[in-house]
Amino acid sequence: MDAAKHQDEHKKNQSLSSMVYETLKQRIINGELLPGSVMMERTLAEDFKISRTPVREALKLLLQEGWIIWEERRKAVVSEIKESDVIELFKLRDMIEHFAIKSIIESGEPQVLAGSLVPITNEMEKLKGSPTEFMKKDMEFHSAIVDKLGITKLAPLWSKIYDDMRRLDVQSIYPKRDADLIIAEHRRLINAFWNGDVNEALECISEHCTQILKVYQLKHTAKKED
Repeated sequence: MDAAKHQDEHKKNQSLSSMVYETLKQRIINGELLPGSVMMERTLAEDFKISRTPVREALKLLLQEGWIIWEERRKAVVSEIKESDVIELFKLRDMIEHFAIKSIIESGEPQVLAGSLVPITNEMEKLKGSPTEFMKKDMEFHSAIVDKLGITKLAPLWSKIYDDMRRLDVQSIYPKRDADLIIAEHRRLINAFWNGDVNEALECISEHCTQILKVYQLKHTAKKED
């Protein structure tokens, strides 16, 4: 009986820990918790109205994934977005998206993907006034391209890229890039899929990612000068 009770308690803590983890991660991604924000275990437990054990487990997972760092006195702090990490992120995106686009077009059915990308882009038109939702749709657009490959072992890596890019987009990219320009770049890529033009499609994605990285680097440089 004690063993069963212990197991039930363990499952409950796991469920609560997952809830806290997802909630805090989304707050970091959406910019509600900015880099340098402090998260105290006791305060979080009080806010969520739960014990400190699941909060502690959630913070451990956030630490493992790089969303937070531990400072002195075991204080959890939201991590900074390092320039080296951003450059690595874009290198990974470049490799993955180039491979995906080339493979999809060469498969002979890029129009199927183009058809699925149109409604996502149309939704972006409606969300131009909401940075968080707009950039979420932006990454859904790119995820649809990668998902079309059907490579399941790629999913965990792309999931992390997806989360990191949303955080970067909301905090550094969206305020500096015109939403209509982003949409126009997406529509250009869709047209390349409709036409089965691999060279045009690869040029589109290269220019798209290059412009995003330039905006980040310009903002990062200006921040350091301040």
